[in-house]
Amino acid sequence: MTLRHPPSMPPQAARHDPTAVTLAADGEVPPRPRLLPLPLPVPAHAGMAAQLRCLLGVSLVFLVAYWLSNRLTSTRTDIGAGVFSWERGIPFMPWTIVPYLSICGFFALSFFVGRDRHALARHTTRLLLALGIAIVCHAACPLRFTFERPLPEGLTRLLFQGLTAFDLPYNRAPSLHISVLLLWVHLVPHATGWLRTALQGWFVLIGISVLTTYQHHVIDVPAGFAVGALCIALTSQRRRWFQPVATLSRRLRSGQQTRPHRQR
Repeated sequence: MTLRHPPSMPPQAARHDPTAVTLAADGEVPPRPRLLPLPLPVPAHAGMAAQLRCLLGVSLVFLVAYWLSNRLTSTRTDIGAGVFSWERGIPFMPWTIVPYLSICGFFALSFFVGRDRHALARHTTRLLLALGIAIVCHAACPLRFTFERPLPEGLTRLLFQGLTAFDLPYNRAPSLHISVLLLWVHLVPHATGWLRTALQGWFVLIGISVLTTYQHHVIDVPAGFAVGALCIALTSQRRRWFQPVATLSRRLRSGQQTRPHRQR
């Protein structure tokens, strides 16, 4: 068994050359195997400037798109409810507004966890994809929260007033709050020991708070998880064909534009 390669190429290099052809013992050339997709030419580290750009860009898109979607839904006359009668037994717990709003802090922190540029591109794509899917669902099936929410006293009263000023009782299913809990996938692996346990418990509390703050009905929760799981599946490392991640990864490169390798 021999290797055929250009005269200028040493035999050691031929073993690593994808163009080299292996000859069978009887002299026949076996079929050339299909090459695996080449990894994206993305630098190993993402700088602070790239992380900050992603945070500001995604935050702006979220604020504008969510606010417009909510206001447009409020003008419609075909708004449904989607609520079970037994949901009236869910207690209103004013203090859970704290974990509910804390997702904003985790949202910002998630862009600065880790230094891998491709992971940053994947995370950014997941968030924008979740937003896009949620807005389409809100437009196709507009729902309204139907319970009357009491106004508590003290600090939580101010927090609820601030929330009400921005958020109308629409944009329900899927719950974008639940979908954004895909941050769990991005943040938890970077924590260890008691910090990981505390982080997991806090995210569970965030998930419960969408009900106990009277922001969502029950059907919104599994719908939100479904959207989050879909976004993770579409942007997993095995799906290199998902072009938004590849495109964003290349654009995050500082000072140069690199064309992606073509699969052979």
